[in-house]
Amino acid sequence: MEKLVRLYYLPEMDTLDLWLDSPNKETVSEPISDNLVLKLDTNNKVIGVEVLSLSKLNEEDLAKLPKEVKETLISTLRKIANSAP
Repeated sequence: MEKLVRLYYLPEMDTLDLWLDSPNKETVSEPISDNLVLKLDTNNKVIGVEVLSLSKLNEEDLAKLPKEVKETLISTLRKIANSAP
């Protein structure tokens, strides 16, 4: 069974938020690159990621993400791209 994720994209700002858990659980934001910010809960578990400029997302950014977050982000973006008209 696939995990439910929340995805928010603001085209006017080119920002994307991917949530693996409830956004209400976020207690800390940790920048890991100029383009990525991890969202952490009280146990320092990654529950989301913010891409500050989706159009500038690159392999170097993706390499900095935890494996599960990277795979979920890539999979979600592929599903969106494949469903576009």
